Amino acid sequence: MTTGELRPDEATDPAEFVDMLRRLKDRSRLTYRQLEQRAAATGDVLARSTAADILRRSTLPRPEVVAAFVRACGAEDQVETWLRARHRLAVGTYAPTSPAAVSPAPDRQPVDGVAADHQTGDSTAPDLRPSFGTGAGSASATRPRWFARPVPLALLVGVLLAALGLGIWMQRPDDDEQRTAQLTDPSTSAGGSPPAASAGESPPAPPESSASPTIGPDALLSQIRPARSPQLCVSEGRDRTGEYGSQVAVQISCAEATPPDTYLEPAAGGLYFIKWNHPEHGPGCLTVRGENPGRNMLEPVTKCSQSNWSQLFRFEPTGSAPTSYRIRPTRTDLCVGLRDDDTEVSAEALVEPCTNGPDQVFLIDSLPKR
Repeated sequence: MTTGELRPDEATDPAEFVDMLRRLKDRSRLTYRQLEQRAAATGDVLARSTAADILRRSTLPRPEVVAAFVRACGAEDQVETWLRARHRLAVGTYAPTSPAAVSPAPDRQPVDGVAADHQTGDSTAPDLRPSFGTGAGSASATRPRWFARPVPLALLVGVLLAALGLGIWMQRPDDDEQRTAQLTDPSTSAGGSPPAASAGESPPAPPESSASPTIGPDALLSQIRPARSPQLCVSEGRDRTGEYGSQVAVQISCAEATPPDTYLEPAAGGLYFIKWNHPEHGPGCLTVRGENPGRNMLEPVTKCSQSNWSQLFRFEPTGSAPTSYRIRPTRTDLCVGLRDDDTEVSAEALVEPCTNGPDQVFLIDSLPKR
């Protein structure tokens, strides 16, 4: 089988690339089970759930998944063409739509049927579509990450200061408040019932505009576990592709999940910060990363602010279990899920369209204070 008139090298964005993969499967007339079997016969790993998941999303699958999928569809001679097309999109050779040219969609209905947060005035939901522009003016160049990647000079200075009995934590200047929109009025914000340590009303929101650089008194020591893999916990790890070098949220064995400790700290309007507290680096708020590499992953950032939508989450009960929730970034119709619907240890948590899939359901348990 050949790709025919399907030209992945002409795809203008990841969504069009995935649509071509979908059409490739349709032409093969194979079921997901048959694709899995054909992949296994050639030494590839392509689970049925993975094949189905990549076709219902609009993000680029991993290269090895693309290769296995194309081979399983019978287009072995076209694998390199598909991989070259994927690489071109991944490095950003297409131009993303300028946010200024996009008109806000009124009252968008989320994929999973749950209404997005109420918005007032001319506020718009943040755009989390793939965007590969990372020029010198990118916000990533100034964000105060929890773990700053060392540079040789800074490392040398740190060693010298340590020899003098001094400590240093290199941070980058903050410009989050300049680039993020103000949140909606808490009195008009909509959100699901947040998890709490006990029955009753959620803790009152702190009056200040920015969260404490420490763990606040109302913060709940918690454990976040994927509902379908309750032996795993969401904690710190690394991007398995190696494209992004800083710490991000992944699923790992609960026995190895601390440090850092995880806290849910109340914010305004029934929203929460998800804070990690590391014995060496202190607290950091999980933040939806807005640029590549690592776009849409969750990374810990030292500066926590209620005016930064990418750090605020609402917890919507799913009803499938007393402590099961969807975790949703405020002012979006998106959900936190696991990359490629993966069940493996070290699978990255990231923000994606809500699908009602099992990878987007988490068990939230309060733990005794230490």
